[in-house]
Amino acid sequence: MVKVKEKSTSKAKKQQEDYAAELQQSFERWDYLNVYGGSDPTWSDGCNMNLVRNHIIIGKRKIEKTMTSGQYPAIYHRDTPPEVEQDYMARVDEIRANAKISLERYKADSDYQFLLKRVLRLTDKQMKETYIEAVLGYVSGLENAITKDDLITMRRHERASGYIDSFSTCVERIHNLKPENEQMNLFADYSDYEEEYEEDDEWDMEM
Repeated sequence: MVKVKEKSTSKAKKQQEDYAAELQQSFERWDYLNVYGGSDPTWSDGCNMNLVRNHIIIGKRKIEKTMTSGQYPAIYHRDTPPEVEQDYMARVDEIRANAKISLERYKADSDYQFLLKRVLRLTDKQMKETYIEAVLGYVSGLENAITKDDLITMRRHERASGYIDSFSTCVERIHNLKPENEQMNLFADYSDYEEEYEEDDEWDMEM
């Protein structure tokens, strides 16, 4: 019977330690979101901070149910964070600045410029096959977000490399299309795009 009691006591102690650790992590997560923000593609930092706040409240209740007041960990006594505005975002100036930089990179990208020139030469079927409208929409969407000060959308574009990769992937899809009779000139003009790269290479060698 003594061993059973010791085992039960050890299990309860482990649970208490877990609850304290979870509460500590929740506070750390709230602090991080408050200063640095998150990377949620859909929800604002304010929404996520309030969600974490709920986790903190629940964590404290777990501790209250499983411990006496004298057993409460130090983190329990930290004040529960206030509820914040749902649309709160951290790093707003940085996000805005990075969005403008990303937009400049997109528009200067040779693959993006190629897609702009070729989009009107594609049939509806080819547009669907290459996803060109969606890819070009990344840029127009970012422009619109900057105009409307949509910080969540702008934050998604802080990692610009993924969107830039989508430009080159789309160009490759266009290059691999089987020409339709009424769209033969689509591929006849592709040599212009290749010549642009050759000229760039020659320029780099001269430099």
